[in-house]
Amino acid sequence: MDENPKKKRKLFKSFNNKQKIGLGTTSIIAIAAIIGGIYFYWELQETPESVFICGLASAPDSIDPLQNPGPNYANLWIWDQIAEGLFDYNKSKTNSPIIPNLALNGNWSSDHLNFTCELRRNVTFHDGTPFNATAVKWNFDRIYKFIEIMPYDDIWAWEYAYHTANKEPIINHTEIIDDYTIRFVLNQPYVPIRDLLAVWTSYILSPASTPEDEFIDIRTGRLVGTGPFIFDYCEVNIYGYAVKTEMHANPDYWDGTPSFNKLVFLRLDSSERMERMLSGELSYAEGSYNNETLEIYKNDPGISVISFSKLGFRYIGLDNNKFNITMRKAISYAFNYTCYLKEFSGGHSIRVKSPLAEKMRYSHSGLFDVPYYNITIARQVLKNANWPGTDNLTANNNITAGNEWEIVANSSKPLATYNYSIIYGSVGQQYIANITARDLKQIGVKVNIVELANVEWWNKLNNGELDFFIAGWGPALLDPVETIDPLFSNSINAIGNVYNFNDTTVQKWIDDAIIEFNETKREQLYFNIQQRLIEQLYPVVWLDFPITYDIWNSDLRGIPIEGAPLKYILKTIYSS
Repeated sequence: MDENPKKKRKLFKSFNNKQKIGLGTTSIIAIAAIIGGIYFYWELQETPESVFICGLASAPDSIDPLQNPGPNYANLWIWDQIAEGLFDYNKSKTNSPIIPNLALNGNWSSDHLNFTCELRRNVTFHDGTPFNATAVKWNFDRIYKFIEIMPYDDIWAWEYAYHTANKEPIINHTEIIDDYTIRFVLNQPYVPIRDLLAVWTSYILSPASTPEDEFIDIRTGRLVGTGPFIFDYCEVNIYGYAVKTEMHANPDYWDGTPSFNKLVFLRLDSSERMERMLSGELSYAEGSYNNETLEIYKNDPGISVISFSKLGFRYIGLDNNKFNITMRKAISYAFNYTCYLKEFSGGHSIRVKSPLAEKMRYSHSGLFDVPYYNITIARQVLKNANWPGTDNLTANNNITAGNEWEIVANSSKPLATYNYSIIYGSVGQQYIANITARDLKQIGVKVNIVELANVEWWNKLNNGELDFFIAGWGPALLDPVETIDPLFSNSINAIGNVYNFNDTTVQKWIDDAIIEFNETKREQLYFNIQQRLIEQLYPVVWLDFPITYDIWNSDLRGIPIEGAPLKYILKTIYSS
C-alpha cells in the first residue's frame, strides 16, 4: 500500500489581541498515529495559560487585611482573591444578601449572646494547613490582640467595627466546640454579626504562615488564605507600593477551580490604562471620569463599560456646635446642588437622598424630603427664626448681583461668619469652598476660605475643630450600622462624627437597632433615623454618591454587577 504524504492540521484557534485577554505562549507537540497503515501527524498546541490582567488606578500597599488605615481600596483587589470570611455577600442579587461562605450556617442562642457557626469541611489553606475551628479562633484572637498592641493610626479605619458604642469589644471571646464548630461569645447582642464576619478584616488566614504579633510584610511576606487564587509575589517600589502583583488559580479551591490560571494586577496611570485596554492587553481597567475617554471606551466593540454609583457619599460638614438647626437648614436650601453636580463632578455622580446607598440594606433612598436648592426657602427659614439682621430683608428669589442679602454678606455685619477650611493646594476642595461661599452670600452669610497644611487639616478635622469642610464616608459593610453608627452616634466609637452631631433621639434609635432582631422593627428604626437626619436635623449638607466606571473586555462573562459594589471578587469571571 502506498504511503500518503504526511498530513498536518492545526487544532488550536488563533486569537487576536481582543480575544486572548492575556493568553500565555504555547508550545508545539508532534503526535503520530497509525490508522490502517496510514500515518497522521497533527501539530497540536497546548491549551494556553489564561491570564486576567487588571489595570489599577492606585497601587496596593499592604497584603495584610488588618493593615489598611487609609483605607487604600487597591488592597481589596488583592485580599478578595486570596482570602475569605465565614460569610459573604451574594453580588448576583440586587440587594446583595449575606450568605454562608467558610461557615455553613450561623445560629443564635436564645439570649442572643452566643453565635455558633458550623464550618465548612475539607478546606485547606494554600500552605496545606487545615481550615478548622482552631484557625478561626486564632484569627479572631489576632484581631483583638492587634487592637491592643498596634498604634491607633495603623488600625483606626477598622478597629471601631469590633467595638460596641461604649467601646466594649463586641466579641468577648471565641470557643472551640469541636474541630468544625466555633462559638462567638458576645458582650451584648449584635444583629449584624454575619456582616462583621464577612468584612475583609475578618478574613481567615493561615495560622502557620501569618505572623501573630505583626503585620504581613508586603516585601517579604505572603498572604495565605483559602481563596480561589494563591499569592505569588508583589513587585514593590521604593515607597512601599506594589506596582505589580501576581497570583495563580487554586486547583483545590472548595468552590471549584477559577477559569483564569493567573491574575496580574498592574498600577497604571489613566493614559496607560486606556492604551493597554484598547490594545486588548488588559482584561479590566479602573475607569476614568473624563467624558472624552469614556466615549472612546464606549465606542470600542471590544470593550464593555459598566457604571454604578459607589456606596460612599460626599458631604459638606458643618460644626453642629457652631451651626444651629436653623442655620443648617438655611444652608442646606441655599446650596446649589445642580451646579455642583454639573460643574464639580461633570455629571459623574448622583444626589444623596439618604446616607445609605440605594443597594444598602434599609436604604429607602428617594422616600425622604431631601433639601434642594431654593433660595426663597433658605431666606424664609432665617426670617421665621427671627435671625438677627433679617428684619428688613425680603425672602424672595432675587440673586442678581448687589441684591440686599448679598450686600449684607459683604458688609461689616453679615448675618453670620464662618471659616471653610481646605487642604492647601487641593483644587477639588477649593472649588467646592468657592461654590459654598458664593451661594451663602445669598442668605447674608460670609464664608472665609482658610488653607491649612495637610497634617493640620486632618488634626483639626479629627478633633472636631473645623466650621466647614468637605469630606466623605465609605462603608465596609452593607448593614446600616457601618454608616449610621460611626457618622451619627454620639458615642466614643463614632470615628466619623467629626462635626459634633449629638441627638438623643437618633442615639436611642441607633442603640435599639443594634439589638433589634425583628426585621420589620429594625427596618423601621433605620427609616426613622434617616428621616430625622434628612428632614429635621440637617447635620451635614448632603452632596453626592460618585459614579464609578468599570472598563471590561467585552469577551468576559460572569461579571458580578447586580449587587452592591463592595468587593472585587474575580473567581466567577470567565472568557467567552
